[in-house]
Amino acid sequence: MATRSGLSVIIPVHNEEVYIGPCLDALIEQQDDLVEIVVVDNNCTDSTVDVVWRAQAKCPKIKLVSETRPGVAYARNAGFEAACGDILGRVDADTRVRSDWARVVCDYFDRGDTDEVGAVSGLNNSYDSPYRRLKGWYVEKQVQRGIFGGERPYRNLHGANMAIRRSAWERVREDVSVAPDIHEDLDLALCLGAAEVPIVQLSDMRVDISPRRALTPPREFGSYIESGVKTFELHGRMTSEIRRALALHEKFHVLVYAAYRPYDPELGRFSLRALLGKPRARTMPVSAGIDAK
Repeated sequence: MATRSGLSVIIPVHNEEVYIGPCLDALIEQQDDLVEIVVVDNNCTDSTVDVVWRAQAKCPKIKLVSETRPGVAYARNAGFEAACGDILGRVDADTRVRSDWARVVCDYFDRGDTDEVGAVSGLNNSYDSPYRRLKGWYVEKQVQRGIFGGERPYRNLHGANMAIRRSAWERVREDVSVAPDIHEDLDLALCLGAAEVPIVQLSDMRVDISPRRALTPPREFGSYIESGVKTFELHGRMTSEIRRALALHEKFHVLVYAAYRPYDPELGRFSLRALLGKPRARTMPVSAGIDAK
């Protein structure tokens, strides 16, 4: 019988006390398919680490490591290096993996016809969104049309839902950037592409995430878009088509922000308090600590 792939899951965290507990709970439920869960403390100053310690009491497979150099790339790299699995999963602190996530990842890499594939990314929905049903319908339509998933070749990786072979990581670990003003997941994907390491998108590799990026005010969201520009420019991959797509994304965010601004996830409904209160911004990029994208 062939040896099953060993999957380690890495979670970079900076002040994620609200989100990390449910993230770990979802992974603990499928710990039989995991070698370990590696949480990387990137200068947390809230109770995130306490939450992780409490989870460790329930699941010894949880490992807590520290990375003091601020930035999600440093934290991710430290987690990859500390992990012992031959498959390195990567999620954000606000990710909640679906019940078969680990098995889907391992089954794919264990197939005899996927040896050349170096990394996979999946699909997501939002668990605290008033538009969850609409987004779910849209994603399924795109899967049916062959636009999403289906093991199609993919040129990006979603940091909230991805996995990479250790062998692929070792090929590009010296090439990835740790600059604080780029998208570390896109940078990793572009490094893999330059090394001719295939990436595919899986239909059944599903997670739910918080839509908190949608709550970033449009003016601040511009820094997120600029990070994308810098990442493509870093790799000499910026084109007029990509620049137009990023500009369209920035404009579309205005509509997304307007749609989410009155919604209060704590109440599970739209409210005047949410509309008039201080925006719960999720600014990107960040210069101190990390903030999961």
